[in-house]
Amino acid sequence: MIKSILVTGSAGFLGKHLVDYLTEKEHAVVEYDIATGQDILDYEQLRSVFQHDGEGPIDAVYHLAAQAHVGPGERDPYSDLDRNGKGMLNVLRCVEEFKVPMVFTSSGAVYGHTGPMLNVEDVMVRPTSNYGCTKRLAEMYLQKWVLNTGIDAKIVRFSSVYGPGRGKHGAVNAFIARAVSGESLTVYGDGSQTRDMIHWRDACHGLELALEKGKPGEIYNIGYGLAHSILQVALIVQDLTGASIEFIEGHEFTKFDVKQNKFKMSKARKELGFEAMISLEKGIQLTLSEYE
Repeated sequence: MIKSILVTGSAGFLGKHLVDYLTEKEHAVVEYDIATGQDILDYEQLRSVFQHDGEGPIDAVYHLAAQAHVGPGERDPYSDLDRNGKGMLNVLRCVEEFKVPMVFTSSGAVYGHTGPMLNVEDVMVRPTSNYGCTKRLAEMYLQKWVLNTGIDAKIVRFSSVYGPGRGKHGAVNAFIARAVSGESLTVYGDGSQTRDMIHWRDACHGLELALEKGKPGEIYNIGYGLAHSILQVALIVQDLTGASIEFIEGHEFTKFDVKQNKFKMSKARKELGFEAMISLEKGIQLTLSEYE
């Protein structure tokens, strides 16, 4: 049984939930986050944590620490390059030295504009944002390390993870935040943009399976397996809260906005035995009940 698990980015939205998820399963979790003065760009600091400060080595690591949104990366691409590129190099050096398995959380942003086609792990990617580029860069570093050193490291790509604690990022959280504040739900255009949306608990289960069953160097889509439109999300939130919907016509989407995003899930199902259990409606209900 794994005894001690390091979670980088532990103070972030998914990191916090992953810490809780692992703690529920009675793992000892070592947290690492820039919010508490721990920086993945500080190699010696990171290395000392892998040593567990003399308390015994780390048994596994989930690498979530990153600059995690598209907007900041367009304003400051060098920050993205540092966090998502150099940060990954530091983690990989430690993983190699201490010989611990790792799962890296990447993003569906690496796919870019795929139109109505399913996002499949082995398709040629064309990211449209600096964030997506640096996430792909981190994936490539990981795959190179697997080939050259034989480390046990896997990649998980998420689309839109939602749940309490994410603020107004993502359609589910944005609509819930407006609804509980008594505001209308703003839908740009006709709301036909789609995302593969997954509840945080299913996302954490996918990470757990990737660590246990994933093959080194492989990429796994972890999503619900259905593309829901922004309008569908708004209608579910409206039905549960009574909030009104306001359509904003003439909104100009940026060149970084991806209109369609749907994951093909056959690889994760076949190799990991993963199946998301929480439907979008159930997930929205849970998020509303836990909303802070």
